[in-house]
Amino acid sequence: MNKYAKGYRAERLAIEYMKRKYGAVCVRSAGSHGVCDLLCGNGEQVYAVQVKSGGKRPRVDEAALKEFASKFNAMPIILYKPDRSDFVEVKL
Repeated sequence: MNKYAKGYRAERLAIEYMKRKYGAVCVRSAGSHGVCDLLCGNGEQVYAVQVKSGGKRPRVDEAALKEFASKFNAMPIILYKPDRSDFVEVKL
């Protein structure tokens, strides 16, 4: 599986995760290579989500994600999906 396909799959799984855990609907920022992959909301809270997948824990520009989230009054979240494992959620 190439990197794009792996990332796309992780983002689709993250949308399902956000739906289950927070009752949120999500908009995916396809191919943006920006700080936010998903913008999600449930009518009470907005979430700016960066999705990462793969082997070791990835580096994320947390300051940039926080700044982006602040523009939407959103909670910044990193969802990291290690290979063959469930998501690890980090709220910033």
